[in-house]
Amino acid sequence: MHKFLAALSALVLVTSVVFAVQPVEEQEFILKLGIQPQSSINFSGGKETANIGVAGGFEYYKYFTNIIAAGAGALYELPREFKDSIKTGSLSYLPIFVGVKLRTPVQGLSRNYGFAAARIGYSSLITNGVSDWMKSATGGLYYAGGLGLSLDWFVFEAVYSGNNISYKNVINGKNETATTSTITIFAGVKFE
Repeated sequence: MHKFLAALSALVLVTSVVFAVQPVEEQEFILKLGIQPQSSINFSGGKETANIGVAGGFEYYKYFTNIIAAGAGALYELPREFKDSIKTGSLSYLPIFVGVKLRTPVQGLSRNYGFAAARIGYSSLITNGVSDWMKSATGGLYYAGGLGLSLDWFVFEAVYSGNNISYKNVINGKNETATTSTITIFAGVKFE
């Protein structure tokens, strides 16, 4: 993941120098809903998979050039139970993040473009029915990277994200951490 963030940072710097254009006064607000066909949770003692999930949220971006935008947003990932596991209950997340978006450098096509986006923030953890194996659970670092397509008022994006959590293992009494890795396919509506 560190290599991905380093490569994305280098891409931002190189792109901003090579494709520098006059600043534009563009902004966009996006409402989106997604399905999470794949989600795995890496615990200290192993890996579990979760059932298919759903997420919804919003993002706001302000463009500083024709290519680069910065913004913020939030998501709510609905509760997901563990698939084929002895672990009971469900976990859901509420990430709040800042992000950077790079779109294709084509002037005059501000409504239709491909883009790459990176996000980082804090994700709150919401638990339900996990008291037999987890307690004192808290959220942690949220990170995500995605590729998408904007066509007129519609936005489509595939996102890989991670949510870090900390909790006390009820069985062995130790403080442990876990990371949820999720792939989400979003569809949304863009307001400019």
